[in-house]
Amino acid sequence: MKLRALCAFAWVVCASCATTPTVKPLSHEERARFLVEIAGGSLDEGDPTGALQSLAQAEVENPTMPEIFHTRALAFNAKHDLPLAIQAAKRAVELKPDYSDANNTLGKLLMDDGQTSAAIKYLTLAASDILYRDAYKAQTNLGILNYRQGRFNKSLEYLNRAILSSPVLACVAYYYRGNLDLRDSNFKDAVRDYAKATQQVCANFQLAHLALGIALEESRQFDRARKTFLEIQKRFPNTRVADQAFEHLRKLP
Repeated sequence: MKLRALCAFAWVVCASCATTPTVKPLSHEERARFLVEIAGGSLDEGDPTGALQSLAQAEVENPTMPEIFHTRALAFNAKHDLPLAIQAAKRAVELKPDYSDANNTLGKLLMDDGQTSAAIKYLTLAASDILYRDAYKAQTNLGILNYRQGRFNKSLEYLNRAILSSPVLACVAYYYRGNLDLRDSNFKDAVRDYAKATQQVCANFQLAHLALGIALEESRQFDRARKTFLEIQKRFPNTRVADQAFEHLRKLP
């Protein structure tokens, strides 16, 4: 059973027990936190509307808990409502300026909205937090932002930091560093980075698999490229990536 499901179960049990004289009733903050956990579980299950319903209840319990608004930002983003997602993330940061998860989320949302200058401030705060376990996410986002702006040296700097911070989880950082390698015709390095972006927890990163096949094709490693494209069709059938892999297969010598 998932941790969030366990938390939700504990909330129900504790809430029912709270009616007995021997158990201390939950505080408003404790009830709010359990509701945030339930909302997070709803997001994991692909139910952002259910998450928003739980968060509305949590806000009644404690209207100043920053985690409520951060999770709300994630829920609105899942519903493709970028303006409301940004609004919620801003509220989370207002309530807790050093909330690195919220700073990273707000920075990413602003970046997606084309507000590059505003995004840098929040991403930099999160990327520089030495106590933030997921700092690699903000570092990766800064790498992507600079990549899109054509500042390739700066992009590489942040991508390297992300990979050093979390060499197993930095799937997207490996992918974008592979793009920089390929741009400079460093095929060996591109193959290495794209391969890293497809291993372990990155195994379902479809674009990285396709990029690996293309890098192998560009470096004239046709047998390995063919094997990679065939594997893509097998692993990700009926997807756009599988269709692209098929087109590359048709053109291989």
